[in-house]
Amino acid sequence: MSTLTVSIVILLLIAGTTMSQRMGSNVQYRPDQCLRGDKHSPEPETGDYYACHQWKDGACCSSNFTKQLANSSVTSIDGFHWDRCDSNLSSQCRKFFVEIECFYRCSPNVAHFEVAEFPSAFANLPLCGDYCDRWYEACKDERTCAVNWIMDWDYNNMTGENHCKANSQCQKYSDVYRNGRGICNMLWGRSFFYSNSSSTDPDDRRECLTPYFPVNGTNPNTVVIQRFFNQSGSMMLLGNINIVLIALTAVFTMLYF
Repeated sequence: MSTLTVSIVILLLIAGTTMSQRMGSNVQYRPDQCLRGDKHSPEPETGDYYACHQWKDGACCSSNFTKQLANSSVTSIDGFHWDRCDSNLSSQCRKFFVEIECFYRCSPNVAHFEVAEFPSAFANLPLCGDYCDRWYEACKDERTCAVNWIMDWDYNNMTGENHCKANSQCQKYSDVYRNGRGICNMLWGRSFFYSNSSSTDPDDRRECLTPYFPVNGTNPNTVVIQRFFNQSGSMMLLGNINIVLIALTAVFTMLYF
């Protein structure tokens, strides 16, 4: 086997392994389900929604919950604050936190990425790279004292409120996360990962989910989820992993047959 062939095989194996690791072993087909836990409603509600309108027809959140997000100056949900370093969180940055909160609480798409040990949480969800980039641009001048917003706070045992740790410092998002990849891969722990796929990719090639789509529009995540999984409920190999396997088959066929 030539040195070039060996190099190609190694690179292809690395590419396939990396993608499968990023998707995570927690990913399972859970049609028509919501994340479990007291933060999610097991079935859609009929009450008026005050925010998160995109998700109303198949929502996993209560209409009462959306009242918290309807306030145009909202900076906290259930005692969790987004503005511990600055009391004047910009409207453009706030918009993304609202969208992501709606996505987490209301979208039925996130249940496929549920964490078994913490069923009210999800992990390894591929977020569209262009959405991550816009999120970063909207928030890059804000400040935070926590890198990982799940683990890096001091929480009040009585109220559940998050506070900056005593030895932490407030820093600009641009210094902490650097870019869209950083903010998606780090801010909410391992909940998301930055996908090189874009929300503008054609339906038959898009490999990412997006928290935002126009009200009364079709949920673009549905077709992505359908492609991630086959009808029997097992996970489909993503497009680039298929390419890896095809290429490997071709290489070994040429060498040994």
